[in-house]
Amino acid sequence: MKARRLSAVLGLVTGTLLAVGPSVWAEQRVVELSIRDGELPKNTRVVRVRQGDDVTLRWTTDKPLTIHLHGYDFEKALSPGAPVSMRFTARATGRFPIETHGHGEERTLGYLEVHPR
Repeated sequence: MKARRLSAVLGLVTGTLLAVGPSVWAEQRVVELSIRDGELPKNTRVVRVRQGDDVTLRWTTDKPLTIHLHGYDFEKALSPGAPVSMRFTARATGRFPIETHGHGEERTLGYLEVHPR
């Protein structure tokens, strides 16, 4: 009888955790990204987060430009001296390019990697 009760309780707990999903372990991630001379520093060219994380990318730039986060389809215009934030929940997993748009050119600045939990 105790074994059945324990099994039922474990099943209920496991089912509850699976129903809640990755949001139980989600983190709030704030990443500062500073574009200088059209480039991100090497150590910020790949932003790694986990599926379900609440992500804020805070952008600054020294020249006017537009950035586009593919896969999540965010596009923001940046101006010097005016920080801009992109906030979203990292639902889709994969590697997504972050590009600059404008002045007749598109260039990849870096990547957002969203890893499964």
